[in-house]
Amino acid sequence: MNRLKCISQRNSWCQLKRLQSSLSTSNSKIQIPVRIERGPTDILHALASTVPDDPIQISYVYHDDPFLLPLRRVDYRTYALSYEAGKKAAMWIHEQHNDLFVQHLSEPEIEAFRPIKYTDEQKVSEEMLLQAILKYRTSEALHIYKLLKTNVSNEAKQALLELLCFCTEQDNLYTNPYFERWYIKNKHKIFWQHSKEINELYQFLIKQDSLTAAAAYSTMICGLVKCSRIDEAWVIFQECLKAERLLNINAYNFALLLIPEVVGKKNMGKVQHMYDIFKVMNTNGIKPTIRTLNAALKVVIQSPVDIYDQIVKNLLAEYKNLNIEFSLGTYHYIMLSFYQRAKNSHDDFLLILNALENVNLTLQDSTDLKFFSHAMSLAYHYQDRDAGEKLHRILLFGNNRKFLSNDAAKNTYYSSYILLLLSTCTLDEFFHFYNKFCPKEHVPNNRLFRTIINTLKQYELKDIAEYVLKIWTDVNNYNSREISFKYEVLRIMKIDDLPADSPFKTAFANAALSLWTEIKNEIDMNLTMHSPLETGMTACIAIMLLHGGLLKESIQVLQYTVKESHLFIPTIDQEQLNKLFEGCISAECIEAALLVLEYAIKSGFSQTVEMGMKLKNLPQFTSNDHSKLINLLGVDALNMLDTSEKS
Repeated sequence: MNRLKCISQRNSWCQLKRLQSSLSTSNSKIQIPVRIERGPTDILHALASTVPDDPIQISYVYHDDPFLLPLRRVDYRTYALSYEAGKKAAMWIHEQHNDLFVQHLSEPEIEAFRPIKYTDEQKVSEEMLLQAILKYRTSEALHIYKLLKTNVSNEAKQALLELLCFCTEQDNLYTNPYFERWYIKNKHKIFWQHSKEINELYQFLIKQDSLTAAAAYSTMICGLVKCSRIDEAWVIFQECLKAERLLNINAYNFALLLIPEVVGKKNMGKVQHMYDIFKVMNTNGIKPTIRTLNAALKVVIQSPVDIYDQIVKNLLAEYKNLNIEFSLGTYHYIMLSFYQRAKNSHDDFLLILNALENVNLTLQDSTDLKFFSHAMSLAYHYQDRDAGEKLHRILLFGNNRKFLSNDAAKNTYYSSYILLLLSTCTLDEFFHFYNKFCPKEHVPNNRLFRTIINTLKQYELKDIAEYVLKIWTDVNNYNSREISFKYEVLRIMKIDDLPADSPFKTAFANAALSLWTEIKNEIDMNLTMHSPLETGMTACIAIMLLHGGLLKESIQVLQYTVKESHLFIPTIDQEQLNKLFEGCISAECIEAALLVLEYAIKSGFSQTVEMGMKLKNLPQFTSNDHSKLINLLGVDALNMLDTSEKS
């Protein structure tokens, strides 16, 4: 009863407090929170933020599934370029048959999918021209410009000139998609597109007021340098200096890049030219940028180490006073002398990594893309595992992966990192990292595989059998079709060194059989070998098959080696011959032993009589085998064997 009374009193007190609170706030002004504008895709971004990071982080071109990843390096390129080919086909259909796309089903509407085709009857405006320029649509911008009959402002003409100088029809997002740029091995060279529109715009703009003319001169200098028109760009730049024309910062940055090409990369006069340009910039009040610093560092890159270090220190101090934040490209140029310097270079390298740790990096210069592959090569050069792991953490932080911008940079980075781990870890630790990276992040090349194989040769087979089998599988799956390269792996698989009950004996024998099958298929199909076949290779395969219990297959290998000797280079030495012969005797395989003896006789080995004697004394030696031995050694040699046995 008392309990119910307490509950009743407590409820009454709570109701009273709520009533008092409502009365006190009723007289105050109600504040409505500020409405947050939401876009149609904000909910998708919110949902995406709840998904944990993908450890694979490979483009959807491979369906982002570890079981669907390509297993060969060539397949990565083939799948990716096929993906791009489909996109380019869709773009062509959309451009040529835009009348078929009458409905807009996307929300929000994707402007790139909207069919636009300008005709002479259709009204066009300068705003449409500027929009086409903003989207780097060169042909569309030119078409609109012609329809306007050049009746546009100087600002629009300047924008069009910049587009034509930097983004030609052969160099835009439609004809050079992402994956094509990713797999380009050599630096993509852009050729200057001779166009009457460029000449007309340029000649018109340089005759306008000083600011308009300066912008046109600057654009032409930058465009010519980008397209490797060195002499023409330098002539225009020198004319502007003599006429004291005020150029923009981009023109001076590109002019700095011209100096090594004009003066000579190893000519120390280039440093004075660099300082002269700095004086002109200072006189004209042009504030430098990080690209100015990087261009200056590129000018002095091939100077002697002492001079290079002093100039770099002076430049960095000056730009630090200007509060210009260094980019990854700056650090790349600083590190270029580290290979040649033995003093303090490692400490300086660690200082750079410490400055970049836990920083979400931004792309400020095209040279920034060279940093990570170069830095990991340095970590491998110093054999500093801690530095390599720190650099890898920097790469994985935030969105820093974007700096591995192409296939070559990514391969260099991961090859150097894996080689660093190989040389500084225990074998168990290394293969933990190897399984983590391959093939999810990197498909090893022949150089990396060869280094791993040479490392495995230093251990006893019983301790590394699992790892040898792993490398054999990966060499077959990922990369090499070169027979001699696979033979290097096979030579480590010495089955006779394994315990009798080892489960790897069967796996190694199957590996030898698969290599022989590949060799036989290439011979039968008359395929060109990457390297000539050697009898030492087939002898190794035959020995492994013998020890693995595959006697029939071993005999087939020996028969082919002896009967088709013209296909092979004789490389079997005395030690390998003895080992092969003893293997046949141990396996009680007379037929194989006779084949080895036949090879020894044809190749001119000196111990053939002793081999025949040992073979003749075997309990399983038959009269048929005796006849074969007579055919191989001859009656006289066989009589000598009988005489020596009796004596």
